Amino acid sequence: MSSMFKRLAALSLSAGLAGSALCAASAASAQAAPKPRAQAGAPADAPPAALDLSDCPDVLPVGADPADWYCNVLVTSGGRMKIGNIDQQITAPMTMTMLFGVDPKTGAEITKFVKMRSTAMTVAGGALGIPGTEKIPLFALKVKPQYGGAIDMDIANRKTRIALKIKLVNQLLGDKCFVGSAAEPIDLDLDLPDILPAPGPDGTFWIKINAVDDAFAVPKTNGCGFAAPIADLRGGLPSASGKNSAQLTSYFAGKQYSEMYPKMTVRTK
Repeated sequence: MSSMFKRLAALSLSAGLAGSALCAASAASAQAAPKPRAQAGAPADAPPAALDLSDCPDVLPVGADPADWYCNVLVTSGGRMKIGNIDQQITAPMTMTMLFGVDPKTGAEITKFVKMRSTAMTVAGGALGIPGTEKIPLFALKVKPQYGGAIDMDIANRKTRIALKIKLVNQLLGDKCFVGSAAEPIDLDLDLPDILPAPGPDGTFWIKINAVDDAFAVPKTNGCGFAAPIADLRGGLPSASGKNSAQLTSYFAGKQYSEMYPKMTVRTK
């Protein structure tokens, strides 16, 4: 197995990606390198053009061994989410950066959320649910997924939990209108039926993850002021379990800190 796949095998184990994902990595290492994919306008089933580690902190806990720590990135680039009355295609990537490592004091494996980046996506039908009104500024509606306070990747058991909240963007809703909150997030308990190796055009070894959940509930809006009843009516909120669904296509990769920062000096956070 090449050094690249040895590192990815270690990364897979570090995040619980055992079993099928590790076997897939071994199989992929024996194949010829894939042809690079086009970076511009790549389809949702293509891995990212490059592994962006810009959100990875350059500081680890006191006494941490950089060889035992990884910066991991999860990019959700395709799929759909049906939340109440709104069936939204994923048209812009959602990126979560996480740290995984060994606690220098206890020896326990720990995962720390670092940052989530996302772009607001246009909702077809706008705030009124009328086709074509999404192009009218006053009636345009966008949704921007944000971190809801929890992420637990257990890919070895083909499960991942992600808590989200969704910001609603419209001129009449103000700047604090959300579906879900830290206290009551949209709690996705995702099954992972497909986990596949997906080498990227820059040589990064990505793991492709298809995830599904059709049993989560969605709360009513919060922070929407006088427009809350309208927002809840448009969204069909609150929406009980069984009326919502998520089918997400994501890519997971990372890098060891000893490789990212060969001369890293570990400091106190």
